[in-house]
Amino acid sequence: MATIDIPTMRIQMRENDEKRDAGLTEPDTLEIFKDLSYGPYGIENTFDLYYPKGTDKCLPTIINIHGGGFFYGDKELYRFYTMYLATQGFTVVNFNYRLAPKHQYPAPLEDTNALMNWLIKHGKEYHIDLDQLFLIGDSAGGQLVEQYATMTSNLTYAQTFPFKLATVHFKAVAMNCGAYFIGQSGAINQEFPFYFGETVTPTLKSQFPVENYITAEFPPAFVATATQDFLKDIAPPLADLLKEKGIESEYHLYSNPDNSDLGHVFHLNQKTDIAKKCNDEEIAFFKRFL
Repeated sequence: MATIDIPTMRIQMRENDEKRDAGLTEPDTLEIFKDLSYGPYGIENTFDLYYPKGTDKCLPTIINIHGGGFFYGDKELYRFYTMYLATQGFTVVNFNYRLAPKHQYPAPLEDTNALMNWLIKHGKEYHIDLDQLFLIGDSAGGQLVEQYATMTSNLTYAQTFPFKLATVHFKAVAMNCGAYFIGQSGAINQEFPFYFGETVTPTLKSQFPVENYITAEFPPAFVATATQDFLKDIAPPLADLLKEKGIESEYHLYSNPDNSDLGHVFHLNQKTDIAKKCNDEEIAFFKRFL
Protein backbone atom coordinates (compact mmCIF):
# COMPACT_ATOMS: atom_id res chain seq x y z
CA MET A 1 0.00 0.00 0.00
CA ALA A 2 1.28 3.46 -0.85
CA THR A 3 2.18 5.66 2.09
CA ILE A 4 -0.47 8.29 2.70
CA ASP A 5 0.46 11.89 3.40
CA ILE A 6 -1.26 12.27 6.76
CA PRO A 7 -0.40 15.95 7.38
CA THR A 8 -1.77 16.99 3.99
CA MET A 9 -4.87 14.84 4.38
CA ARG A 10 -5.55 16.34 7.80
CA ILE A 11 -5.45 19.85 6.30
CA GLN A 12 -7.73 18.94 3.41
CA MET A 13 -10.22 17.09 5.59
CA ARG A 14 -10.40 19.92 8.11
CA GLU A 15 -11.01 22.46 5.34
CA ASN A 16 -13.93 20.37 4.09
CA ASP A 17 -15.36 19.89 7.58
CA GLU A 18 -15.09 23.57 8.47
CA LYS A 19 -16.81 24.48 5.19
CA ARG A 20 -19.58 22.01 6.04
CA ASP A 21 -20.16 23.70 9.41
CA ALA A 22 -19.65 27.33 8.35
CA GLY A 23 -22.44 29.56 9.63
CA LEU A 24 -23.85 27.08 12.13
CA THR A 25 -24.42 28.24 15.70
CA GLU A 26 -24.67 26.34 18.94
CA PRO A 27 -28.27 25.95 20.18
CA ASP A 28 -29.24 28.06 23.18
CA THR A 29 -31.48 25.30 24.53
CA LEU A 30 -28.64 23.18 25.93
CA GLU A 31 -26.46 23.13 29.00
CA ILE A 32 -22.96 22.85 27.54
CA PHE A 33 -19.83 21.67 29.33
CA LYS A 34 -16.58 21.85 27.36
CA ASP A 35 -13.09 20.42 27.77
CA LEU A 36 -13.76 18.10 30.66
CA SER A 37 -10.91 15.64 31.23
CA TYR A 38 -11.27 11.86 31.47
CA GLY A 39 -7.66 10.69 31.20
CA PRO A 40 -3.95 11.51 31.32
CA TYR A 41 -3.33 12.41 27.66
CA GLY A 42 -4.07 16.12 27.66
CA ILE A 43 -6.35 17.49 24.95
CA GLU A 44 -6.66 14.02 23.44
CA ASN A 45 -8.45 12.89 26.58
CA THR A 46 -10.98 15.72 26.79
CA PHE A 47 -14.68 15.72 26.08
CA ASP A 48 -17.73 17.94 25.84
CA LEU A 49 -21.10 17.11 27.33
CA TYR A 50 -24.57 18.48 26.54
CA TYR A 51 -28.12 18.07 27.80
CA PRO A 52 -31.32 20.15 27.50
CA LYS A 53 -31.66 23.15 29.80
CA GLY A 54 -34.00 22.53 32.70
CA THR A 55 -32.94 18.90 33.04
CA ASP A 56 -33.30 17.77 36.65
CA LYS A 57 -32.84 14.01 36.31
CA CYS A 58 -30.56 11.55 34.58
CA LEU A 59 -31.27 11.21 30.85
CA PRO A 60 -30.60 8.41 28.41
CA THR A 61 -27.08 9.06 27.20
CA ILE A 62 -25.43 8.89 23.77
CA ILE A 63 -21.65 8.58 23.52
CA ASN A 64 -20.26 9.58 20.12
CA ILE A 65 -17.01 8.15 18.71
CA HIS A 66 -15.80 10.46 15.95
CA GLY A 67 -14.38 9.27 12.64
CA GLY A 68 -11.30 10.22 10.66
CA GLY A 69 -9.43 7.11 9.58
CA PHE A 70 -7.89 6.73 13.06
CA PHE A 71 -5.54 9.66 12.28
CA TYR A 72 -7.86 12.67 12.10
CA GLY A 73 -10.80 14.34 13.79
CA ASP A 74 -11.80 15.81 17.11
CA LYS A 75 -14.84 16.77 19.14
CA GLU A 76 -14.89 20.33 17.74
CA LEU A 77 -15.81 19.03 14.30
CA TYR A 78 -18.68 17.01 15.78
CA ARG A 79 -20.19 19.59 18.11
CA PHE A 80 -23.11 20.70 15.93
CA TYR A 81 -24.04 17.11 15.09
CA THR A 82 -23.83 15.92 18.69
CA MET A 83 -25.59 19.01 20.01
CA TYR A 84 -28.49 18.21 17.70
CA LEU A 85 -28.69 14.74 19.22
CA ALA A 86 -28.82 16.31 22.68
CA THR A 87 -31.76 18.54 21.69
CA GLN A 88 -33.76 15.34 21.16
CA GLY A 89 -33.88 14.60 24.88
CA PHE A 90 -30.51 12.97 25.56
CA THR A 91 -27.35 13.68 27.46
CA VAL A 92 -24.60 13.47 24.83
CA VAL A 93 -20.86 12.89 25.29
CA ASN A 94 -18.59 14.08 22.47
CA PHE A 95 -14.96 13.11 23.09
CA ASN A 96 -11.43 13.18 21.74
CA TYR A 97 -9.20 10.12 21.70
CA ARG A 98 -5.54 9.54 20.82
CA LEU A 99 -4.82 9.45 17.10
CA ALA A 100 -2.41 7.55 14.89
CA PRO A 101 0.37 7.50 13.90
CA LYS A 102 1.64 8.93 17.20
CA HIS A 103 -0.63 6.57 19.09
CA GLN A 104 -1.40 3.19 17.57
CA TYR A 105 -3.93 0.45 18.16
CA PRO A 106 -5.56 -0.12 20.60
CA ALA A 107 -5.20 3.45 21.94
CA PRO A 108 -8.69 4.62 20.82
CA LEU A 109 -10.31 1.60 22.46
CA GLU A 110 -8.32 2.13 25.63
CA ASP A 111 -9.41 5.79 25.67
CA THR A 112 -13.04 4.87 25.02
CA ASN A 113 -12.82 2.50 27.96
CA ALA A 114 -11.22 5.19 30.16
CA LEU A 115 -14.08 7.53 29.27
CA MET A 116 -16.59 4.86 30.30
CA ASN A 117 -14.86 4.50 33.66
CA TRP A 118 -15.05 8.30 34.13
CA LEU A 119 -18.76 8.24 33.31
CA ILE A 120 -19.34 5.43 35.81
CA LYS A 121 -17.62 7.47 38.51
CA HIS A 122 -18.95 10.97 37.74
CA GLY A 123 -21.84 10.55 35.33
CA LYS A 124 -24.73 11.19 37.67
CA GLU A 125 -23.32 14.66 38.35
CA TYR A 126 -23.99 15.38 34.65
CA HIS A 127 -27.40 13.73 34.30
CA ILE A 128 -26.02 10.55 32.69
CA ASP A 129 -28.23 7.48 33.04
CA LEU A 130 -25.75 4.61 33.29
CA ASP A 131 -28.57 2.13 32.72
CA GLN A 132 -29.53 3.71 29.39
CA LEU A 133 -26.32 4.13 27.41
CA PHE A 134 -26.15 4.31 23.62
CA LEU A 135 -23.05 4.29 21.43
CA ILE A 136 -22.80 5.97 18.02
CA GLY A 137 -19.97 6.48 15.55
CA ASP A 138 -19.04 6.93 11.91
CA SER A 139 -16.26 5.80 9.58
CA ALA A 140 -13.33 4.76 11.81
CA GLY A 141 -15.60 5.65 14.73
CA GLY A 142 -18.17 3.20 13.37
CA GLN A 143 -15.53 0.49 13.48
CA LEU A 144 -14.64 1.47 17.04
CA VAL A 145 -18.31 1.31 18.01
CA GLU A 146 -18.53 -2.17 16.52
CA GLN A 147 -15.37 -3.33 18.27
CA TYR A 148 -16.08 -1.81 21.68
CA ALA A 149 -19.66 -3.11 21.63
CA THR A 150 -18.26 -6.54 20.77
CA MET A 151 -15.92 -6.30 23.75
CA THR A 152 -18.72 -5.36 26.14
CA SER A 153 -20.96 -8.17 24.87
CA ASN A 154 -18.28 -10.90 24.58
CA LEU A 155 -16.11 -10.92 27.69
CA THR A 156 -13.90 -13.69 26.34
CA TYR A 157 -12.93 -11.33 23.53
CA ALA A 158 -12.49 -8.44 25.97
CA GLN A 159 -9.97 -10.46 27.95
CA THR A 160 -7.56 -10.40 24.99
CA PHE A 161 -6.99 -6.65 25.55
CA PRO A 162 -4.37 -5.16 27.89
CA PHE A 163 -6.84 -3.14 29.98
CA LYS A 164 -9.74 -4.08 32.23
CA LEU A 165 -13.08 -3.47 30.57
CA ALA A 166 -15.42 -0.93 32.14
CA THR A 167 -18.68 -2.39 33.42
CA VAL A 168 -21.04 -0.87 30.88
CA HIS A 169 -23.93 -2.16 28.83
CA PHE A 170 -25.32 -0.46 25.73
CA LYS A 171 -29.03 -0.46 25.04
CA ALA A 172 -28.34 0.03 21.32
CA VAL A 173 -25.68 1.28 18.92
CA ALA A 174 -25.59 3.12 15.59
CA MET A 175 -22.83 2.71 13.03
CA ASN A 176 -22.63 5.13 10.11
CA CYS A 177 -20.44 4.56 7.03
CA GLY A 178 -18.16 2.34 9.10
CA ALA A 179 -14.88 0.60 8.25
CA TYR A 180 -15.87 -2.97 9.03
CA PHE A 181 -14.27 -6.36 8.26
CA ILE A 182 -10.69 -5.23 8.87
CA GLY A 183 -8.39 -8.18 8.25
CA GLN A 184 -11.05 -10.22 6.50
CA SER A 185 -9.29 -10.38 3.15
CA GLY A 186 -5.63 -9.72 3.88
CA ALA A 187 -3.15 -8.44 6.39
CA ILE A 188 -4.69 -6.58 9.32
CA ASN A 189 -2.42 -3.60 8.75
CA GLN A 190 -2.93 -3.50 4.98
CA GLU A 191 -5.50 -0.70 5.02
CA PHE A 192 -4.34 1.20 8.11
CA PRO A 193 -0.59 0.55 8.59
CA PHE A 194 -0.19 3.83 10.49
CA TYR A 195 -2.77 2.58 13.01
CA PHE A 196 -1.73 -1.03 13.48
CA GLY A 197 2.02 -0.65 12.98
CA GLU A 198 4.38 -2.74 10.91
CA THR A 199 4.48 -5.77 13.19
CA VAL A 200 1.34 -7.85 13.53
CA THR A 201 1.63 -9.67 16.83
CA PRO A 202 -0.22 -12.93 17.50
CA THR A 203 -2.54 -11.11 19.91
CA LEU A 204 -3.34 -8.42 17.36
CA LYS A 205 -3.96 -11.02 14.68
CA SER A 206 -6.28 -12.92 16.98
CA GLN A 207 -8.48 -9.86 17.57
CA PHE A 208 -9.50 -9.53 13.93
CA PRO A 209 -11.77 -9.75 12.07
CA VAL A 210 -13.93 -8.33 14.86
CA GLU A 211 -16.97 -9.83 13.16
CA ASN A 212 -15.79 -13.31 14.19
CA TYR A 213 -16.48 -12.36 17.81
CA ILE A 214 -19.94 -10.83 17.47
CA THR A 215 -22.45 -12.90 19.42
CA ALA A 216 -26.19 -12.80 19.99
CA GLU A 217 -25.45 -10.56 22.99
CA PHE A 218 -24.34 -7.68 20.73
CA PRO A 219 -26.63 -4.67 21.27
CA PRO A 220 -29.44 -3.78 18.87
CA ALA A 221 -27.84 -1.96 15.95
CA PHE A 222 -28.68 0.66 13.34
CA VAL A 223 -26.38 0.38 10.31
CA ALA A 224 -26.39 3.28 7.83
CA THR A 225 -24.58 4.16 4.64
CA ALA A 226 -25.16 6.26 1.51
CA THR A 227 -25.27 5.83 -2.24
CA GLN A 228 -21.82 7.34 -2.83
CA ASP A 229 -20.21 6.30 0.46
CA PHE A 230 -16.91 4.67 -0.51
CA LEU A 231 -17.49 2.12 2.27
CA LYS A 232 -21.10 1.32 1.35
CA ASP A 233 -20.40 -2.21 0.09
CA ILE A 234 -19.35 -3.47 3.51
CA ALA A 235 -22.45 -2.23 5.33
CA PRO A 236 -24.94 -4.84 4.01
CA PRO A 237 -22.72 -7.81 4.96
CA LEU A 238 -22.47 -6.45 8.50
CA ALA A 239 -26.24 -5.99 8.66
CA ASP A 240 -26.72 -9.53 7.35
CA LEU A 241 -24.31 -10.90 9.96
CA LEU A 242 -26.20 -9.15 12.77
CA LYS A 243 -29.48 -10.62 11.58
CA GLU A 244 -27.95 -14.08 11.31
CA LYS A 245 -26.92 -13.78 14.95
CA GLY A 246 -30.49 -12.88 15.91
CA ILE A 247 -29.57 -9.28 16.81
CA GLU A 248 -32.33 -6.72 16.41
CA SER A 249 -31.06 -4.37 13.72
CA GLU A 250 -31.92 -2.03 10.89
CA TYR A 251 -30.00 -1.36 7.69
CA HIS A 252 -30.47 1.88 5.77
CA LEU A 253 -28.99 2.98 2.45
CA TYR A 254 -29.67 6.71 2.21
CA SER A 255 -29.98 8.63 -1.05
CA ASN A 256 -30.80 12.17 -2.07
CA PRO A 257 -34.32 12.62 -3.47
CA ASP A 258 -32.89 14.35 -6.56
CA ASN A 259 -30.40 11.49 -7.10
CA SER A 260 -27.43 13.79 -6.58
CA ASP A 261 -24.36 12.27 -4.92
CA LEU A 262 -24.61 11.46 -1.24
CA GLY A 263 -21.22 10.65 0.18
CA HIS A 264 -19.34 9.41 3.20
CA VAL A 265 -20.57 10.59 6.65
CA PHE A 266 -23.31 12.66 5.04
CA HIS A 267 -25.25 12.61 8.33
CA LEU A 268 -22.85 15.14 9.89
CA ASN A 269 -24.01 17.97 7.61
CA GLN A 270 -26.59 19.77 9.72
CA LYS A 271 -27.66 21.90 6.76
CA THR A 272 -29.29 19.05 4.83
CA ASP A 273 -32.67 17.35 5.11
CA ILE A 274 -31.20 13.91 4.42
CA ALA A 275 -28.84 14.21 7.38
CA LYS A 276 -31.78 15.16 9.61
CA LYS A 277 -33.75 12.20 8.31
CA CYS A 278 -30.92 9.79 9.13
CA ASN A 279 -30.28 11.29 12.55
CA ASP A 280 -33.96 11.36 13.46
CA GLU A 281 -34.38 7.74 12.41
CA GLU A 282 -31.42 6.71 14.55
CA ILE A 283 -32.85 8.62 17.51
CA ALA A 284 -36.20 6.89 16.96
CA PHE A 285 -34.39 3.54 16.89
CA PHE A 286 -32.66 4.32 20.19
CA LYS A 287 -35.92 5.40 21.81
CA ARG A 288 -37.40 1.97 21.12
CA PHE A 289 -35.03 0.57 23.74
CA LEU A 290 -35.68 3.06 26.54
